[in-house]
Amino acid sequence: MLDGAKMTDDLWAWFRSGTTGASAEAIADFLTENKVGEFKSYPLDGSDFDRCERLLTMVPDLRPLFEKEMGKANDYWAVLVPAWDKIKGSVDRRAVIKTLVGQIQDNDPAHFDFGKNAHIRVDNYVGEKPKSPPMKETAADKEVRDSTLRVAAGELRQFIERLERLDAEKRDIADQQKEVMAEAKGRGYDVRAIRKIIAERKRDVNDLAEEQAVLDLYRDALGM
Repeated sequence: MLDGAKMTDDLWAWFRSGTTGASAEAIADFLTENKVGEFKSYPLDGSDFDRCERLLTMVPDLRPLFEKEMGKANDYWAVLVPAWDKIKGSVDRRAVIKTLVGQIQDNDPAHFDFGKNAHIRVDNYVGEKPKSPPMKETAADKEVRDSTLRVAAGELRQFIERLERLDAEKRDIADQQKEVMAEAKGRGYDVRAIRKIIAERKRDVNDLAEEQAVLDLYRDALGM
């Protein structure tokens, strides 16, 4: 095992990288401190796995230790480490990991599954894992859910319709601006000058005066 007091520069660089993650930290902690059984975090999907691989790539001295020792951390790592290369080469890493750790999760009293890709592990949970099946949705439950969805849909429709009206008003204003510009141009006015005047009228008088003073100074310097 690595001595925690003699971490390599690579390991410190990884710690400072800002992309560590709980699973990768479990690897680093276990291989540098050897606290068997305390490292519950393990990769759950491709992103978690990639962060672990990032650690092993940035700190190559850890990889042989990982392959030899990490399986001793807990039951999850015991099945993940031997299949590491298989997971790495898989297109759907989440599915491979789920297959490997699924039975362990089912028997883990601190692991709770809430459906597809939704679960949590409570390290300080005390007690037996509930074995009862999920509650079936009653007609009353369905009515409440449908009513909530109808309310949300109605509110959403109101926002969208308001935004659509504002968008239509914006287009009408743009068309009116074009008509006024066309009329001014037809009367012989310079449209570009009008646009510049409008832009200047929106600005602070003092800012305009300062800008003009600088322009005059530069023009004088260039003999313009």
